[in-house]
Amino acid sequence: MNKAGPGKQAGPGKRADTAKKVKTGRTQSERKAESERKLISAARRLFARQGYMRTTVNQVGVEAGYTGPLVSARFGSKEALLRAVVKHLSGRFRKDQVEPVTSNTTASEALQNYIALYLSEVTQHESHIRALYAIMGEAVSSVPEIRPDIAHLTRGMRRGLAGIVQRGVDSGEFRANVDPALAATMIISVLRGTVMQALLDPREVKVKELIPLVQRQIMLSLQQT
Repeated sequence: MNKAGPGKQAGPGKRADTAKKVKTGRTQSERKAESERKLISAARRLFARQGYMRTTVNQVGVEAGYTGPLVSARFGSKEALLRAVVKHLSGRFRKDQVEPVTSNTTASEALQNYIALYLSEVTQHESHIRALYAIMGEAVSSVPEIRPDIAHLTRGMRRGLAGIVQRGVDSGEFRANVDPALAATMIISVLRGTVMQALLDPREVKVKELIPLVQRQIMLSLQQT
């Protein structure tokens, strides 16, 4: 008769999971998380190259080193996978890049950092930004079902920028009559328009040279005259 050691004895499920981890070095949940990351990255690359409509779940599976059915098993549908890609792109940009350069600074510094960061994405993370713009373009035209997801992404961007502008108004860095929401919409228009031109014609549109000009023009539109 086996005697239980100190504490509770592990049940069959726990022992099986432990045995799997010893054998493979990873738990089932860890393998699931890894496959989801690979599928999201594969979908992002394919969306950047050929758009959402032309991409199939089978292509995503092959690109990630898996099979098409795994995409459905992990995400349920191609549309759900798209949402996961958009969430990944926006989360990476906001948490990993925007927050560190816009927190604990003046509003003027935060806004200029944001502008430089956003425009630099064209050269530093071209695949990410190209995928996002391909998705945005299709949301406007051929894939209206993903329009709410892009609208939600844009609203979050507007709120973040409006918050920076409001800080500037409160601190006296920007004019008291500046409407933060309208200013945020204008800033997004300038940034997205510049990025779109750079993606379409990178030889002619020199983003690095444009950054200080865009910063200066946006700041002039907000500052005291």
